[in-house]
Amino acid sequence: MHQRISLPEVTSADAFNEMASRNDWPILYDASCQFGHAELSKLLSLWRSMTGRGGIPRRRDMTARLLRPYMRMLSLYERVLADDGARRHRVRLMGSAVVQVLGELTGHFLDEVVPEEFLPRWCPMIDVPLAAGAPMRLLIRQDTFNKSHIVGEYLCVPLRADDGEAKLVLTASCYDGTRTWAEVATEARRRLGLEPAGIV
Repeated sequence: MHQRISLPEVTSADAFNEMASRNDWPILYDASCQFGHAELSKLLSLWRSMTGRGGIPRRRDMTARLLRPYMRMLSLYERVLADDGARRHRVRLMGSAVVQVLGELTGHFLDEVVPEEFLPRWCPMIDVPLAAGAPMRLLIRQDTFNKSHIVGEYLCVPLRADDGEAKLVLTASCYDGTRTWAEVATEARRRLGLEPAGIV
């Protein structure tokens, strides 16, 4: 069995941002969901149209027909509990645009394919939308697979599995290699009213 490291428990965007700041991670969660890419705003509107009375939509309701315009940019993650109670995160789907940046990870657990030093940041990124039960905007410099010249803007939304449990996170990503992380992060932190951070 693959040996797993202990993952931090993070349940909110603010807590994640504090942890990222302490560790100098080029990541920022933005609960305001004010996106720079129109495709992400449109997909967020679709997700919200399916929430009913404030609930989390089921995965089966987000049909391939509805998601067709976004398929290249989508990833789907599932959080599962191992026999020892540890949280693991499986990649259920990865669109072609995401594969171009991160490689093909579909069908794998993150702790099988992501370098160990990146797991304490990547896995909690999936946990935050599930804990909040709400959509999130995520900004990240793509360091994990040596793509530090690329900044990703992500929509991350929770979904319910067929058993009714909220354990899936659908992400949609847009990538930009024309602006530096320092530019993007400074702009986002200013808009969110956050203190400037040591941006690397």
